[in-house]
Amino acid sequence: MVFLIAYDLKSPNDTSLDYQRVIGGIKSIYGSWCHLEKSVFLVDTISTSAAIRDSMKPYLHRGDSLFVSRLAAGWASYALGDERNTWLKARTF
Repeated sequence: MVFLIAYDLKSPNDTSLDYQRVIGGIKSIYGSWCHLEKSVFLVDTISTSAAIRDSMKPYLHRGDSLFVSRLAAGWASYALGDERNTWLKARTF
């Protein structure tokens, strides 16, 4: 199953080191991931949205926001590039 993880880091905890902490957390927890946009990842996991949310909490500060949702079939993209489109096409929705 593919899930979307979107986050927004709030000042003063929005430095490049803060983003690297969150990105590192996603990459270490989920073996199959796609960095879709600056603060948006896709992960392929058998987990649930709530479990993904809970696994990300240690990487966030109070005031940061997080959204997790399972994706369904029927996606479309524009100018994502070959690497991200290939990752998406290899997934089962």
